[in-house]
Amino acid sequence: MAADEETGTDGSSSSSDEDAGERAPRGRNGDYVRIAKHLESANTMFSFIWWIIGFYWVSAGGQVLTHDAPQLYWLCIVFLAFDVFFVVFCVALACIIGIAVCCCLPCIIAILYAVSDQEGASEDDIRQIPRYKFRRMDEPEKQSVNMTGSSGGIMIECGTNQPIEKVLAAEDAECCICLSAYDDGAELRELPCGHHFHCVCIDKWLHINATCPLCKFNVRKNSSSSGSEEV
Repeated sequence: MAADEETGTDGSSSSSDEDAGERAPRGRNGDYVRIAKHLESANTMFSFIWWIIGFYWVSAGGQVLTHDAPQLYWLCIVFLAFDVFFVVFCVALACIIGIAVCCCLPCIIAILYAVSDQEGASEDDIRQIPRYKFRRMDEPEKQSVNMTGSSGGIMIECGTNQPIEKVLAAEDAECCICLSAYDDGAELRELPCGHHFHCVCIDKWLHINATCPLCKFNVRKNSSSSGSEEV
């Protein structure tokens, strides 16, 4: 037992020594990186200050330098002009990029969002949306359901043995896509969100954009969720 305990103690101490040995180089590397960053910052500041001093010397002693060392003087002028041009170019480019980002980024995001949301629905998705036939109501029917107005009517579901009938108010009996009132016998589709349109209008719309024109409800998401529930 004592030997086992000593073995366990030796194993734990050796593993701790290894961890400490691994940590030591990492710590030194981190120190080297920090020192290198500080030296880089100091070098940048020194170069900037030295550039200002050199620019002042060349500007102040221009006549003497042109007389004593004209080639060196004009070489310094060329380098300083190149530096000034580079600084001005970088500042102008940064300003242009900043203005372009501020002005164009919202438009780009809106376009990308619209393109991602405007993927059209398939024929199967559109066929799953129930169809209705619109029938105008005469005056006795309107009085029986307590409705008033000239555009009131009933939506009768198509293709079922027990059709569902939905009464539409006068202000709801029109298509929001073509802005036309429902004629007697017009075929309609009612989306899962409850909004209804002409079959021709909404089918063309859904082939381009799979969302409701009014509330942006996604028809493809609803069809995929219903398909998964059936499975």
